[in-house]
Amino acid sequence: MTPSRRCFSAPGKALLAGGYLVLDAENSSFVTALSARIYAITCPSPSLDSTLPTITVLSPQFQEGEWSYTVCQSPITGFVSLPAITPDRRNPFVQSAIATVMNYLSATGTLQTTLPSLTMTILSDNAYHSQPSDAVPRFNKHPLPITAVPKTGLGSSAALTTSLVAALLSFYGDMNPDAAQTKVILHKLAQLAHCNAQGKVGSGFDVACAVFGSIVYRRFQPSIISSLPPAPTSFEAEALYLLSLQKVIEADWNVGTRECSLPRRMRLLMGDVTGGSETPAMVQMVLRWRKDGGESASAVWTALGKANENLIAAMIGLGEQAAKDPEEYDAFVDEVLKVGASDVAQLGHSNGGRTGELFVQVVDAIVEIRFNLRSMTAGSGAQIEPVQQTKLLDACSALPGVLGGVVPGAGGYDAVCLLVAEAAVDAIAKQTEGVFENVRWLELREEATGVREEDMLVIEEFL
Repeated sequence: MTPSRRCFSAPGKALLAGGYLVLDAENSSFVTALSARIYAITCPSPSLDSTLPTITVLSPQFQEGEWSYTVCQSPITGFVSLPAITPDRRNPFVQSAIATVMNYLSATGTLQTTLPSLTMTILSDNAYHSQPSDAVPRFNKHPLPITAVPKTGLGSSAALTTSLVAALLSFYGDMNPDAAQTKVILHKLAQLAHCNAQGKVGSGFDVACAVFGSIVYRRFQPSIISSLPPAPTSFEAEALYLLSLQKVIEADWNVGTRECSLPRRMRLLMGDVTGGSETPAMVQMVLRWRKDGGESASAVWTALGKANENLIAAMIGLGEQAAKDPEEYDAFVDEVLKVGASDVAQLGHSNGGRTGELFVQVVDAIVEIRFNLRSMTAGSGAQIEPVQQTKLLDACSALPGVLGGVVPGAGGYDAVCLLVAEAAVDAIAKQTEGVFENVRWLELREEATGVREEDMLVIEEFL
């Protein structure tokens, strides 16, 4: 093993509650970090340029997975530009992550005086992309460029950006991404880099989850990021940009990132559904409907927000109840294993105690969330919960051990997400095998930790 190598990883996500409403800063969402992670490994390397340092990013699992940049720092302003050594290949997330971190370090005066060249290797768990079969090696290699391999909707760009930012802060800024204060800075830099790469200011829940893990999330005001001036084209503009960048990162974003994990013995079961959805187009359709839909659209929006809050409160309450009264909690979970979602209410009202009340609240909230998402589907024309997904979720919700399910995030045809009792997972997979032809259950579980440093001994064998 090369001692100078270090590895940082960030998780994927599932937005269980908060689709579309997460765009408003007054709404809370529940986003769960998953065991699928993207890894960024740093290693000092010889420069590809005779006079200037270079940064090369390798993604060996995909064809044409190499992006190299010359690091050019202005001796007058300190602004860092990144001319591409591989101009025929473009990865906006890689380039934006590097540029954002390097310019932040330059703006704060913490960028090393003599910059070493760097090679970063990216590895992504198989769950991020649809696989030809289950019998593939870890970090499976694909015969196509990364842009041509279908995704499963777990937030790969956010996890990639976050892991790169963490690795760069460690390598060039000598900062510890695990430290609480550094993690706050890392979060802001990753949000900014991700927004720049996308060309718009998104809700940011995926990046926040990649940094902090499973959380109740409330977004920042978009004006914080949009206030940053465009890429500079003069010395005066470069100086202004660096000053503005430092101010943006040091500002109070007033973002909500409360830790919140799934209750004990509960699990998310993620299904990769053969299909595809255009999330940006769907978001535009929903926002247009909200603007033009009058009181009916407003009523749906409000009702969905209330249902989301009920689900979040119930999940928090169950976590507390599992610790406060573990015997009652475990006894009720054992009963949940025997029935489908519609019968949980009867169980809870008859003999479940406080635990039963909270489980009923979970089931009722999921039913209400789905009802309002279908209303939003009908009103906006965006296929948030299409008819095919409705049939699939209804069938799954009838299986023993299932509390309910949603089409996560923005919805569509990409995936389904079930909230189940953990001991029922194998039985659910067996019962549905061959029944739902377009669904492949992913080998995923909640892994509540966000960005972290990995043991290189574990990663080394895959390089």
